[in-house]
Amino acid sequence: MTSPSSGDGTRSDLKPITPRQAMGEWLDIIDSDTSGSTSDSYKRRVSQFIDWCESEGIMNLNDVDGRDLKAYRDHREPALNSTSMKNELRTVRQFLEYGVALEAVEPALAEKFTQHIPSLTKGEVSSDLTISRERVHTILDHLDKFRYATRDHALFITMWDTGARISGLRALDVGDFDVEDGTVRFVSREESGTRLKNGVSGERLNVLNEKTVTVLRDYIREHRMDREDDYGRSPLFTTKFGRPTTSTVRQTAYLLTQPCFHSGCPHDEEPASCPYRKHGHESKCPSSLSPHPIRTGRITDLRNRDVRITKVAARVDAMPDTIRAYYDKPNLGEELDRRRDEISAAGL
Repeated sequence: MTSPSSGDGTRSDLKPITPRQAMGEWLDIIDSDTSGSTSDSYKRRVSQFIDWCESEGIMNLNDVDGRDLKAYRDHREPALNSTSMKNELRTVRQFLEYGVALEAVEPALAEKFTQHIPSLTKGEVSSDLTISRERVHTILDHLDKFRYATRDHALFITMWDTGARISGLRALDVGDFDVEDGTVRFVSREESGTRLKNGVSGERLNVLNEKTVTVLRDYIREHRMDREDDYGRSPLFTTKFGRPTTSTVRQTAYLLTQPCFHSGCPHDEEPASCPYRKHGHESKCPSSLSPHPIRTGRITDLRNRDVRITKVAARVDAMPDTIRAYYDKPNLGEELDRRRDEISAAGL
């Protein structure tokens, strides 16, 4: 789309590297500093930019300039809401800052990109995408009746009960579940590939709902595949290859939250021919949800049922202020109920 300038010497001093090679090097650093789910998010966002560069014939990161950044934003804008656009462009800017460190990008370019990142209103700071308690229990009722104690059932009920992140669910070993005490322990084992998002500080013990304990017990007895991961550990949730990947956990959530999984399709698709039912396309269903809205829904559900915010924070490994800002999302009726309960408890 553009070509490097050599008239003023600004860009001719840059060291050539393909955008894809630079992304690979950057992701190696990200992988070493963050949890798997965060790294995967960064990769998805920057891959969009890399694919676009290649489609525009930009095969040298040196060639990217401000006009390209505006063109890329215009390219992505129809597909993203304001929050997603901000997150994606901020991640691309981080990648470009790494390019500056490689001497492959003009130092001013990352700063130029800032003007293309949308500002969000207070209401847009966090996504309103969440799942209701009623919808969760519709899914769980269907699983209980037709797919009892399968891995999907065990994974989904644990996801909801604990409000855990993907990294936490993946980190669980069989030995972390205590059927007698009815608990599950989240442990960060970075040396063997399952670091919790917040590392050792994110370690915690969750008391489980009695139903969750029963489902996990029966899953282990009847349906869990006896597999070890690459480090000789025994994952709680397994695939035929061992420990489930981040994408496997995410795909399970997408599939189980499709309305046609338990009832009719609101999008006029036939389940037998629906393109969103095909492997790898589950997330494209307009009604499907990733694990994050399930975590958000669980946090909101606990708050709606008067669980103290400090206890919720300890259960899901989040700061109370973070829960208030990003996760606790009551609708107007729920908010009124909370206030009514608080006023009634306070008395005259």
